[in-house]
Amino acid sequence: MTIDSLINKYSERVPYEERGLESDKQRKRKERARELKETTNDLISECNNYKRLRLTPFQEKQVYYMVEKFSNNFKMFHKTAKKETVILAFIFYVKINETPIIRLNEYKITSKYCLTDNTFEIIICKLVAYFMKRMPIVPVGTTDYDHEMLSRNGGEI
Repeated sequence: MTIDSLINKYSERVPYEERGLESDKQRKRKERARELKETTNDLISECNNYKRLRLTPFQEKQVYYMVEKFSNNFKMFHKTAKKETVILAFIFYVKINETPIIRLNEYKITSKYCLTDNTFEIIICKLVAYFMKRMPIVPVGTTDYDHEMLSRNGGEI
């Protein structure tokens, strides 16, 4: 075998060889993020099929923010729920904030992805608890209060 034939034979990248383990981890992270974005897009488009569930561009940004923020840890909201169920709960949470009349059991999409009232309440309570732990009670810029005493996280933002 000549050197040229060996170069041609091994010119394709073998996992963990050329670029190493770290680049494979980054590639997998990007792939997971892409899959998660596709799942979110699919769920939003399914919700847009219902007249009362159509999301505004700002609401879609809110959903994407929550999905991106918790993409590595959906199980913190519900141990047995699938990622689609949690994302759908985020969508309903954003929509219910502006239109509180919406009921989950009126939509077939909730039964398709196993989102019950009980599951929705658990996910949203844990979401709210997460953000409440990280939000100061008083504005940080004021000097009238002892921030360590009056904030939930010791004055840190």
